[in-house]
Amino acid sequence: MDPKPILAPIKERWQALPRSRQVLFTAAAAGLLATVIYLAVLITQPAYAPLFTGLEPKQAGKIAEELKNMKIPYRLEDEGKTISVPEGQVYSTRIQLASKGILADSGAGWELFDRQKFGVTDFEQQVNYQRALQEELRRTITSLDEVEQARVHLVLPRESLFLDNQVEPSASIALKLKGELKPEQVKGIMDLVVGSVQGMKPENVHIIDMEGNVLSDNLALADERAKLARLSMDQYQVRRQYEKELETRIQQMLTKILGPNKAVAMVTADLDFDQRQTTTTTVQPGQTLSQQTITESGSGTGAGGVPGTPSSQPGSTVPALTGGNSQYQKQQTITNYQLGSQQQTLVAAPGTLRRLSVAVVLNGNYSAPQLQQIQDMVSAAVGLQQNRGDQINVSAMPFNTVSQLPLPETAPKPFSNLLKYWPVLLEIGALLVGLLLLLLLLVFYLRRRRRIAMLERPPELVLSDVVPGDESLTEAAHEPEQEPLRIQELREFARHNPAQVAEVLKLWLRE
Repeated sequence: MDPKPILAPIKERWQALPRSRQVLFTAAAAGLLATVIYLAVLITQPAYAPLFTGLEPKQAGKIAEELKNMKIPYRLEDEGKTISVPEGQVYSTRIQLASKGILADSGAGWELFDRQKFGVTDFEQQVNYQRALQEELRRTITSLDEVEQARVHLVLPRESLFLDNQVEPSASIALKLKGELKPEQVKGIMDLVVGSVQGMKPENVHIIDMEGNVLSDNLALADERAKLARLSMDQYQVRRQYEKELETRIQQMLTKILGPNKAVAMVTADLDFDQRQTTTTTVQPGQTLSQQTITESGSGTGAGGVPGTPSSQPGSTVPALTGGNSQYQKQQTITNYQLGSQQQTLVAAPGTLRRLSVAVVLNGNYSAPQLQQIQDMVSAAVGLQQNRGDQINVSAMPFNTVSQLPLPETAPKPFSNLLKYWPVLLEIGALLVGLLLLLLLLVFYLRRRRRIAMLERPPELVLSDVVPGDESLTEAAHEPEQEPLRIQELREFARHNPAQVAEVLKLWLRE
């Protein structure tokens, strides 16, 4: 079958089109063809899904090599940290890689004890236990979102029967971080290690990052600062609460005496939060433990005098008694007592009041006796003590009441409510502008089509409508060789029938 008769009308219609329409149809056909080809490629190409994410370069290389051997298409994403495969092969590929041991970690945890060997020494068993514990801690630490890699080193000394030879275990952890670890997260890692190793103490756990920053020291410093900050805040709250209590007491008393808004009281208290401990020891008389009495007596004759007298001393000039007897007697008593003692320890509670300062301002004019009377009442109410260094000041002056007047109601700003809905109004306005532009383009397109149709409309159709009975004019209009005759006949027709020609022109203008 010859396709030329079928393509000939299409070719004629294509050549009859204007140049602009030919370009438009060609561009539309090219765009449609490109869209069809793109959709066909998307439909035929399988969708990819992540197989593994957050991989290290070494792990990504092993997995990519194994996927090549398995002839499974894959794509590298996220700078090589993510490997994607066709969506329908994700789970089967993971199972195959896991069965081949590609997904195994760099170290072995408690799997070391799955296959026991005969003849293992105690030293080897201890080393395997340390290796397994380090690997299990590493896996747990790397499960945190902020930790990319981790290295755990444990020092587990052997137990000794002698207390002097015992050594405490210690741990060192090096972290490669994705972001910044919070102090509570570092504290969590320390608690994890302390709870996993027997006898481990928090001060023996050292954590650093890849830049050499000691995170555990920062944690201790942060804890100390937080503790001091909490202590300072608690002390400030206690002092402020005490001051407010005194201010409220003074204010209530002055309000009942002078009336509302007639006085203002401010209190400043200096509290001592230092803790002191005082120990006092009192000696008291006790019971008698022992008592010893020594008695000496004697008698004798001679030229000497009585012992202890001047005549008995060598070189004495006192005349001695001759031919007489001498007697003496001596008694000595020694008593031992058990002294009693009473020891008293006094711990001063923190928050002792050191000094108190009170300021009271009265609204209006008051005499000196009245001010003194109010000062005495306030001093008694708060328990002021002059020997402690407390001070009070009561003064009178008129208050500024301008700020207490009600503010005039401001008139609502115009369009204040519209500002709340400004985003919605903006979207509605953009939509209306788009619809208006689309309507204008549509009207312009219709008018252009109508104008082109009017220009391309053959005049013989109009004449046939106006003069339906005149077949000669219609036949003459279809003959190209009678073009001058047709124009002449049209002129004659317009000359003899001006009303009908005017109706035709009105019809064209109306259209």
